[in-house]
Amino acid sequence: MTRIDTAQDYIVVNRATGRMLTHAASEVTVRDHVVVSDEPPSRGGENRGPSPLEYILVGLCGCVNVSTGRMAEKLRFEYSDLETSAEGVLDTRGRRGLADVPVHYQAVRLTVRIRTDEPDKRLEKLQDLVGRYCPVESLLHSACQEFDVVWERLE
Repeated sequence: MTRIDTAQDYIVVNRATGRMLTHAASEVTVRDHVVVSDEPPSRGGENRGPSPLEYILVGLCGCVNVSTGRMAEKLRFEYSDLETSAEGVLDTRGRRGLADVPVHYQAVRLTVRIRTDEPDKRLEKLQDLVGRYCPVESLLHSACQEFDVVWERLE
């Protein structure tokens, strides 16, 4: 008898556990990795690691890298280098209760630089697939009022 997959067969649960180091810093364990999240001194921290919002940008850059690799493999798309950079724009009045604006990034700008000899049409196809299947990009696209992505060729 052939087994029929159900949606439950594809569900993955990611977990993280955190422990307070100070009121501004925490130690977070994911699988067998420990990372530190902290605020800069200007926000009461000791600058021991990226802030929680900065980790979102770290996740975006990492996820675009992985998604590009996976989509390129499916397309048999050849490239030799990939660089990502992301910036998030935050209106701190929301967190301070001074204005009714989102407390998360209002805008995120992602730049992806790729070294490839593939034709423009194939690069556009790769960009489309990465934009569609990168979970962090998809999440931020849904959450941010403005989400801009630019792909450029590395020389």
